[in-house]
Amino acid sequence: MDGIPLLFKYTVPDKLYEKFWEGLKRGEIYTTKCKKCGTLYYPPRKDCEKCMSSDMEWVKLSNEGILMTYSVVKQKPQGFENYSDYTVGIARNSDGANLMCWVKGEAKVGKKVRLTTDGQRVICEVIE
Repeated sequence: MDGIPLLFKYTVPDKLYEKFWEGLKRGEIYTTKCKKCGTLYYPPRKDCEKCMSSDMEWVKLSNEGILMTYSVVKQKPQGFENYSDYTVGIARNSDGANLMCWVKGEAKVGKKVRLTTDGQRVICEVIE
């Protein structure tokens, strides 16, 4: 069955999330935390939806986590048609943030992962 090609164009406010993007280039993962109530957000947000504060700070996330779930992508979305099958997952790091990531290694729920980046996205390397 043929799919209907879709094309989405949107603008990401680079300056607002510059720390996040620059961190990915250096292999670090940053997100925002509300200074008022302490709620941690990933991906980063400019406002806290819990206490409605805009007083946010950048925090570097731990690179240790557990793989919570994963899926092997065989039917790729637009822009990824030329990729081999790949695995994406959600890992909970030791800070309590759930990060969507590309999984490297043999994926299994509950396995320990090391969170890093490839310069553009978060990578979960299965270590155990």
